Parts: sequence; C-alpha cells; structure tokens
Amino acid sequence: MTTRRHFIWLLPASGAALLSACSESAPPPSAAPPAAAPASSAEYPVPAPAPAPEVAQTPAATGPMLEASDPTAAALGYVAVAANADKAKYPNFVEGSACSNCTLYQGAIGSEAGPCPLFPGKQVAAAGWCASYVKKAT
Repeated sequence: MTTRRHFIWLLPASGAALLSACSESAPPPSAAPPAAAPASSAEYPVPAPAPAPEVAQTPAATGPMLEASDPTAAALGYVAVAANADKAKYPNFVEGSACSNCTLYQGAIGSEAGPCPLFPGKQVAAAGWCASYVKKAT
C-alpha cells in the first residue's frame, strides 16, 4: 500500500470478498443448532444446596432491662413507671401514655417488657415512658 488510491481501490474489493465469504459458509444465527447437553454429570458436578441459615433471636428481643441511669434513657427522660415521669420537665406527657401504647414499642401485646428501637439491645418496661412517646394508631 504505497498510495491512498491503491488503498481506496482495495477497500471495496476486500469488503465484497469478506461479505460473500461470510454469507456462503455460515448459517443464519436463527438456524444455529441448540447447544448439546453435557454427556454426564461427572463432567459438570452440581454443588449441593447450601443449608438454610438459622434464625437467631435479635439481641433486642432478649436483652437486659433498660435502666433509667443509661445515658440515652436519661437524655430521653425514660422512667420504668409512666406515672413517675417529670411532668414539669416533659410537658408533652399525657396521663395514660406508656411504652405499651407507643408506636415505637415492639413488645407483644400484654407483655411486661419489650424491645424499643431507641434503646437497641435493651428491654423497656411496658408501663414505662420517655419523651419520644408517640401514641399508637388504633
């Protein structure tokens, strides 16, 4: 290829030769035969299914009781008995409010204690209260 004219002259000829060579020997893609299955399972071993993971109890469901002296509990004004809440410091306290009827409380209905996402790994008293109390919708 010494000149541009020579290259331009060869380009259509080589393209036409390539196109005719591909169209004669190769079948169209839709007519390709399906892939053959392996001869035996020994060639391609199938791994055994993994065992199902065990369901573990979350620490929040079985944790120790929350103490009012806990730093987070003290910051939120948590008390184990709602009637003992400091009504002067927490004017949002309403008679009848308790952890058991709070949206955040995750304990079972009628239980004495249960988990709360505000205090991970600890149980709160169902009769307790804190400043983050939000009445559960009925």
